[in-house]
Amino acid sequence: MNKNKYEFYKNEKVNSIVELVERSSGLYGDSIAIKYKKKKETFEKSYNELLQDSRRYGKYLLSQGLETGHVAILGGSGYQWIAAYIGVQYAGMTVIPLDKELDGKVLSEQLIRSDADFLFYDKEYDDTAEEILEILGEDFKSLCIDEAVPETSDEVFFPTVDPDRLAAILFTSGTTGKSKGVMLTQRNIANNVCCGLASLKYSHDKDVLLSVLPFNHALESTFTIFGGIYAGVTICISRSLKYLQKDIKEFQPTIMIIVPLIAEKLYEKIWHTAKKEGKEKKLRTGLAISRLFNRLGINISDKLMSEVRAGFGGRLRIFICGGAPLNEEMILNYKDLGVNLYQGYGLTECAPLLTVNFDYYHRPGSVGKIVETCEVKSVDGEIWAKGTTVSCGYYNDEERTEESFEDGWFKTGDLGYVDKDGFVFITGRKKNLIILSNGENVSAEELEELIHKLSYVDEVIVYGKDDKIVAEIYPKEDIDTPTEEDIYGDISKINKNLAYHKHINKVVLRDEPFPKTTTKKIIRKAAN
Repeated sequence: MNKNKYEFYKNEKVNSIVELVERSSGLYGDSIAIKYKKKKETFEKSYNELLQDSRRYGKYLLSQGLETGHVAILGGSGYQWIAAYIGVQYAGMTVIPLDKELDGKVLSEQLIRSDADFLFYDKEYDDTAEEILEILGEDFKSLCIDEAVPETSDEVFFPTVDPDRLAAILFTSGTTGKSKGVMLTQRNIANNVCCGLASLKYSHDKDVLLSVLPFNHALESTFTIFGGIYAGVTICISRSLKYLQKDIKEFQPTIMIIVPLIAEKLYEKIWHTAKKEGKEKKLRTGLAISRLFNRLGINISDKLMSEVRAGFGGRLRIFICGGAPLNEEMILNYKDLGVNLYQGYGLTECAPLLTVNFDYYHRPGSVGKIVETCEVKSVDGEIWAKGTTVSCGYYNDEERTEESFEDGWFKTGDLGYVDKDGFVFITGRKKNLIILSNGENVSAEELEELIHKLSYVDEVIVYGKDDKIVAEIYPKEDIDTPTEEDIYGDISKINKNLAYHKHINKVVLRDEPFPKTTTKKIIRKAAN
């Protein structure tokens, strides 16, 4: 194996968010940094304007005499959210990005646990903000970011940036238990941006990023926002998933960072449209020809799939996918359309990127190659990580920090292995292992992947109950629900190719989708 094949791109390292923003303002100045819509009007903000607005927030915070300097942000994805986040960094304070989908009581509890003493919020969430402020008391300070930032009367000086100072406390989404406040330094986040962009070249002149995930999601803030700023590209902000297709057509992005659910829904929409327009056969034939030529190393998708690609704005070239396991067939499906769907792997505790499949190095079945500045090893089948982008622990939570960190290594909780070239393969989640009374361990994810291939399955969770293996299925809505006999017939076919202890013993059909976190991960504890 030629090791040079897997070398990363070289780029200029930065060690803080402030350094990152200052660098981009100097390099890209009047170029468009952020583009967004409000109602029917489109707004543009340059790199210089972003710098000035961010510093204005920072000066305002320094004038407030805050005791802890832990500043929460509540709001949808918007320009002011980005400027406020960066402003917190200029002030040498710590940002706490809040999940806008949670209620005021839950968010208040997070603010108390994280020692917050200030809240930025946007007008759309003023009801939630009012609830929070009522719980935390009248002395708790706040500012609506839809309004102009008050000018400070006294001259304010920004502190010297310490790359190892706590930059952010990010609460995990809590799919299996109480959320944890992950501590990330400026260096953690800035180095992670550099690691990601050492894997994929963003072009300042050609690339346009479309932001679709919540800003409090570590993947979105690190790679769409700060990755885009570092590279000097234009970052367009989608209004919501409801308007996603319209925003794609209008903004014509070249790169999008998504989760598997979005990839699946967009692909389903392509087939739905083809069926509606009577072009299903034409699409099927075109994809088959495209795949054949791809196997020969010839890409003809631009011409063959031009009509479908127009639905993606006509310029889309890359989907970067993280947050949950990705079906390998989906990667091939998008390749047939002329869109590279690259899978990465990371966790909030890693700021978040740990491994990635990008550009000229990728390996089927793998979640990618270990990024620079990080180390990964497998300990008793569990993936452990260490490096400059890895958190030092959970805020005010010694017990869970001791459980998850050992000698600088973070225990991810994911099962897998690392091959000789540094590519990582994930086989399941440690907490999701089904442990049977006969001592056998069964990976729930392995069975879920097999069941998900059935044409009528939309969502599935596999778990153990009463020493039996249960598959809970939510069928697709736009098809006739299969009979119980048909389902058990398909499950029997799956079981035939499995060891006896892995056999699925029972199937439960759901009437509605599984509850999910705001990052579209299924809440597994809701299944059993």
